[in-house]
Amino acid sequence: MNHVSSVVVGGGIGGLQAAHTLAKLGLEPLLLESRGSCGGLIFGAPIGGVWVDLGAESFAKRSVAAAELCRELGLEVVDPSGGSWLWSHRDGGFGVPIPHGVLGIPTDLDDPIVVGLLSEAGLERAREDLTMGPETGADATDLASLVVARLGGEVLTRLVDPIAGGVHSAHPSELAVDVVSPGLRQALAREGSLVRAAASLRASAPAGAVVSSAVGGLFTLPSALTARINELGGTVAGRRIVTAISRAGDVWEVTHHEAGRAPDPAYPPIPVGEPEVVTTDRLVVALDGRAALDLLRTVPELAIGDWKLPRGADLAQVCIVLDAPELDAGPRGSGLLVTPDAEGSERRVACKAITHYSLKWPGVVAGTGKHVLRVSYGRAGVPTPEPSLADALADASVLLGVPLAEDQVVGHAVIHFPNSLPPQTPAHRVRVAGLTERVAELPGFAVTGAWFAGTGLAAVIPHAERVAKELA
Repeated sequence: MNHVSSVVVGGGIGGLQAAHTLAKLGLEPLLLESRGSCGGLIFGAPIGGVWVDLGAESFAKRSVAAAELCRELGLEVVDPSGGSWLWSHRDGGFGVPIPHGVLGIPTDLDDPIVVGLLSEAGLERAREDLTMGPETGADATDLASLVVARLGGEVLTRLVDPIAGGVHSAHPSELAVDVVSPGLRQALAREGSLVRAAASLRASAPAGAVVSSAVGGLFTLPSALTARINELGGTVAGRRIVTAISRAGDVWEVTHHEAGRAPDPAYPPIPVGEPEVVTTDRLVVALDGRAALDLLRTVPELAIGDWKLPRGADLAQVCIVLDAPELDAGPRGSGLLVTPDAEGSERRVACKAITHYSLKWPGVVAGTGKHVLRVSYGRAGVPTPEPSLADALADASVLLGVPLAEDQVVGHAVIHFPNSLPPQTPAHRVRVAGLTERVAELPGFAVTGAWFAGTGLAAVIPHAERVAKELA
C-alpha cells in the first residue's frame, strides 16, 4: 500500500478545485479520474477546424469564485456578446428578447416584452403580486409553486419554464428555489413582492451579463487546473476507477482499478485488472451523483441505503460550423430559448434552444470567418432525442430567420447527454442536508460535486474549495 497525504476521487470541476486547493496547501493530492481527461461536463473539441465548447460554456456571475479561479490560473474572463431571445410558438411563432429578470421572473411588469408575452388576463393576474404581501408563497420550496402562487400560471408557462427549464434541464416544479436562486425567498420576505425581489437580486448582482466565460472557451479551465495541480506537486491519474473506500484506524483506504471500456461506449468505463490500494489522511469524493452514491454505500456510517437521484433529462446537441456570411449580423443575438409547448399552436421547431456560439463568444472563432451554432434537444420526461444535422439546420433556419443548407456546413458533431443533470428537487436537498451531517462526523472525509453542492460552477467551485480547506 502507498500512503499519500490526500486523495480526491473524481476529476470533474469539483474534484479539480478540491485537489487544486489541497495542492496549494502543500498536501500533494492524488486525483483519481476514470476517464482519460478531466472536466466532467466542461469539455471541448475541434469541429470544422475550430475548437469549441461542447459541454458547459459559461458560469453564473452570482458568485465571484469562478471568475477569480480563472484569473488565478491566468485565464482571461469575458462576458458574452449579443442578447438572448425567447421563441414562442403562439401566433405562428415569434422571437423576442428575453426580458430583464431572474430565471424568467420579470423585474418589471410594465416591460413591453412582458406585456407582449402575456395575455391581458395573465398580466392582470401577475400584477396581484405587487399588492398581496409577502406571506403568499413564502413556504413554497420549488420554483413552480412559488411563481404560480405569486404571479400565476401564465408567467410560469410563458416565461419561467422556458428560461429556468432551459438553464437547468428540468421543469421548475423539480427545482428547489434556494438552490437555483439563492436569496430569492429572503428577498420576497423583505420586498413583499416576487417581482420586486427579482429586481433586488438583479440590482445587487455584478454589472453586465449574468454569465461569463474564459477567453478561448470554458474548456480551457479544466486543462489549466490539471496543469496547476501537477505544477504544485499533485498527481492527476486518469483511467483509474475507485471501487471502494473504507476507514481503517486513523486513515482511509481507497481501492482503485484500471478503467476499461464498457461494451457500449455510451456507458461509463468499467474496472479491469488487479486492484490497488492507497491510504490517505484526507479523502474527498467528488464523483457525479450516481457514481458517488454507489461508492458512498461502501461506507456503512453514511447510511445511503436505497437513495437514488431523480431522473435527469436525456439531452442531445448538434454543434454545427458553417460558412454563412448571412449570420454576420446576429439576427437573434446570442441565441434563443424555446417555450416547451405550443399552447394550441403548431410546433415549428423541435429543439429547446439554439446558441449562436460564434457571436456569443467571438474570441473563440476570431479570424476564421466561420459561424458556430449549438442546437439543443431534450426535456425532462420526454423520449431520448435523436436529432440529425438536417433537423438542426431546419430548426436553426426557423429560429434565426435565415435559410441554412448542408452545403454551407464545414463540420458538425452530435453529442448525447443521457440522464443528465439530475434536478435539485426539495426532497433531494433534504437528503443532502442529512448526508452533510453524517459526513461531518467522519474524520478526514468530505464530499463535493454538483449533485451535493448545487448546480453550476458558481455553487461547485466555492463548495469544493471550502471542504478541501476544512480537511487541511
